[in-house]
Amino acid sequence: MFDTGSRLLQQKIIDLINNSETVVFYCEYAPKWPVRYLTDNFAAFGYDPEALYRQELCYQDLIHPKDLAPLEQEVAAKARDGDSHLAKTIRLRKPDGDYAWVDIRLTFERNAAGDVTHLLGKIVDVTDKVQAEERLKIFAKVIEQTADFVKITDRDGRLVFVNQALLDKTGYTEDELLGKTPGMLKSEMQDQTKAKALWDKILSGQVYQNRIMNRCKDGSTYHEDTTISPIFNADGDIEYFVSTGKDVSEQVKMQQALNEMAMKDVLTGLCNRRHLTGVIETEMRQRMQNGQTFSLILFDVDHFKQINDDYGHDVGDEILIEIARLAKRLSPDIDHVGRWGGEEFLLLGLDLELPSALGLAEVLRDEVACFDFPTVGRVTVSVGVTLCREEDTEADLFKRADQALYQAKHNGRNRVEVF
Repeated sequence: MFDTGSRLLQQKIIDLINNSETVVFYCEYAPKWPVRYLTDNFAAFGYDPEALYRQELCYQDLIHPKDLAPLEQEVAAKARDGDSHLAKTIRLRKPDGDYAWVDIRLTFERNAAGDVTHLLGKIVDVTDKVQAEERLKIFAKVIEQTADFVKITDRDGRLVFVNQALLDKTGYTEDELLGKTPGMLKSEMQDQTKAKALWDKILSGQVYQNRIMNRCKDGSTYHEDTTISPIFNADGDIEYFVSTGKDVSEQVKMQQALNEMAMKDVLTGLCNRRHLTGVIETEMRQRMQNGQTFSLILFDVDHFKQINDDYGHDVGDEILIEIARLAKRLSPDIDHVGRWGGEEFLLLGLDLELPSALGLAEVLRDEVACFDFPTVGRVTVSVGVTLCREEDTEADLFKRADQALYQAKHNGRNRVEVF
């Protein structure tokens, strides 16, 4: 009864192994390691176990040439040194010529004299694991070599990984960043509402994309186009956040320069008419709703056409440049000073009441009249002043400023008039 029970248990164990992913074998420790026992599931590698029993195949036929010699040398060394086992990862050739990565573990069976007589081994196919590790190595290498910034944070927002590109850009070391929050990179110039929008979005499981401004260790700032993606665990909970970003500081500078060019007069460096018109439109909408007003001072150079005719356009341009400098210097508290077109200039005082506007206009007129311009000598300007009324349209406001300037011209030039 005992023997029958033991045989039944033994068969159950063998069946269990044959239905598992672990191949078990038993062989002599002799040339070609003759196989004495091999579980049926070795067929998963594409071979009939009987071929090894009959020694039509041996381990030397199956192991990758680059792995064979190191394996044999380690087995011989451990057998000689009295070790009990050996574990190694090697490549096993399949009939189609491909190789499977396997973990092989050998246990040395010794006789009374301590010599190895047999090897008891097990083999597990770890191809998927090795390939996954290889992919991770490749991924890690790519991440380290990419010019993009890569940050990984845990669920609480603590940095657990930063790549070399980020360290090179910011000047921080890995030790200085890991365990901290990305907030230490955030510039004081960064819009605080963006930070809240960021966390609201990624905590809801969505991908966040935006342009942010960060700060380096030395205090300098840079603009980054960033994408932050939540990483979920097997339970569907957010476990990490991966952030990738590109340094777009140069693009931002170029765009800012283009925007500035679009808003500025090329000759004088003052605001141009397009920009001034936009500002006035905006201010009229906002200030009129609150019952606030503002002043316009419009002036131009008297007899400017004659100056160009007598001295040339280069001299005329120098006069416009010099008047622009005078207007900028004399009106530091004015919100916008610009060239309205040709020889016309406009000052927009958002908090300037009419008496103050008239006073500034008179100072400006007098300073220009007293200035000694190269080549030409004395030049004068005529000035028109008006106040924006609650019922004004843009057309009303501009028409009244023009009328005030026309009145100054009509009344003899080199004077200030209000309409």
